[in-house]
Amino acid sequence: MKTFSLLALAALCSAALILSPVATAQAAKHDHDHDHDHDHQHDSLGQRKHVHGAVTFNIALEGETLAVELDVPADNVVGFEKSPRNDAERKAVADANAWFASGRSIAAVPRNAGCRLLAVDFTPPKFGSGHADYRARFAYRCPNPAALDWVELPALQRLLEIEKVEVNVVTASVQRQTELTAGNTRVSLK
Repeated sequence: MKTFSLLALAALCSAALILSPVATAQAAKHDHDHDHDHDHQHDSLGQRKHVHGAVTFNIALEGETLAVELDVPADNVVGFEKSPRNDAERKAVADANAWFASGRSIAAVPRNAGCRLLAVDFTPPKFGSGHADYRARFAYRCPNPAALDWVELPALQRLLEIEKVEVNVVTASVQRQTELTAGNTRVSLK
């Protein structure tokens, strides 16, 4: 069995970003205590910049390993980016951190693929006076990868005020970037 490193996922997904056309969109207007550019853009290396209302999923399948990477501003996870100021905000951060660390309800696949969560790579964001992002990687072992026709993204149901969902897919036969429409949480792997 060929092993799949999460670094390989990052390299594959970065390649997908560089090779695919990059769309721009104006993010939702919102009130908070710092200024920043709201245009959805990538830097010269194809790295995603912080954009409120936008979430990026990178999905890669290699052999029996399915990797899902999620990148979303903290504002769209807990409703703020500053340091938590009260018990309710501290609880929101603790709950979000526990959710990401558990790997539960992030991605779902056809049952007959037999996928099981192998690893979670997540470090809680550092809240302060600037931007904070939730970034996590999830690796699954799928003994029947031929059954992986799609990946469902139930994580989208927990996120707040999402306007744009960008998904980069890399498999042995597919390399594409797509944008999900409202209410659609399923991504084809074929």
